[in-house]
This record gives sequence, C-alpha cells and structure tokens, in this order.
Amino acid sequence: MRRIVGVLIAIALGIGVFLLWPRSSDDPPANTEAMATSTTTTAAGPTSTTSTVQSTSTTGVESHVVETVDEAEEILRELWFGWFEGIYNQDEVQIREVVASEHQLELAVAQFNQMTFAAEPSRDDFEYSDSQILHSSDVCTVVFTTAVISGFTDALTTDVHVLRWDDGWRIFSLWAFPDDLWEDDCEAQL
Repeated sequence: MRRIVGVLIAIALGIGVFLLWPRSSDDPPANTEAMATSTTTTAAGPTSTTSTVQSTSTTGVESHVVETVDEAEEILRELWFGWFEGIYNQDEVQIREVVASEHQLELAVAQFNQMTFAAEPSRDDFEYSDSQILHSSDVCTVVFTTAVISGFTDALTTDVHVLRWDDGWRIFSLWAFPDDLWEDDCEAQL
C-alpha cells in the first residue's frame, strides 16, 4: 500500500512540475478560461453582490490579458453593473471594488441621491456593440465600444473605457474618441 501511495505522489509531483515549468515562446499558449470571484457586501439598503472578472490559465499561472471582444464586453458589463448598483445602494465600498481611481469614486458618490432609477440595476441591462480592443496588457485594457443601457435607465453612449488591473479589472477612466490621450492612463500610478 505504501508503494502505491509513493508512486501516486511521484506521478502527481511530475505532473505538477510539467505544468508549472516555464514555457518558451514556441510552446503553444496555455488554455485560458474566465473565472469570476464574487464577494457579498451588505449596504444600508438591500444586499448586493459584485463580481470581478479575471482570467486564469489552467496551469495555475494568472494571465490578465484580455484577448477577445466577448471577454472585454463581459468585464465591462460586470464593472458598470457594480458601479451603478453601488450608486443605487449608495454603497461607497461596492463602488471602490470596481474603480481604480479616486476620481471615478468621487463621480459615483456625487450621484448618490441625484441619479434616479426606474428599477434596480441588473447585469442584463448592459449590451455592447461595435467593440474594439485598442490596447491589452497584463495591467491595462482599453476598449472602444457602444453601450446600450436599459431597464433601470435608458442610455446610449460610445466611449473609450480604460481599465486597470488591481487584483481584478477596475474602471480607471473614460475617453470620447479612440485617438484621445488615453495612453498615459495605462502608465499612471494606481
């Protein structure tokens, strides 16, 4: 029995070393899949749940590079849902979880008791079209997209969304046009 256990441990260690061994640029990339990390917070109002979308590879090595438009749109959906739900619940902590700059936090908090909602925000209220990834790295993703927001409000907006990685993707800034000066936002100190 001890030999069987020893052999199984040796095989497991061998597989672990193989999977974690650094790969050269000629090796095929690891299979990546999206994973959502959820936290629940209780605000003065109803209980809210926020999610931070992050990418991890099946080898256990994290990769934050956004590779597809669908992935970028899902990240935007989660972040903007958290932002608007934080305003709806007047929950500064929830908003802080989805923004990477004090400026974005201040903009959201300024909407407490100012913004009117026809209903409670839902993830399904956010649709994106004509999306383009302008930049994608481990620390910064820039997406130019048209957002249609319905349900709790009706809005149509086309913007450049600058997202920064800080233990998950966060909203850093918005720009109107793809040729605006968003590049500096990817280098800014968090």
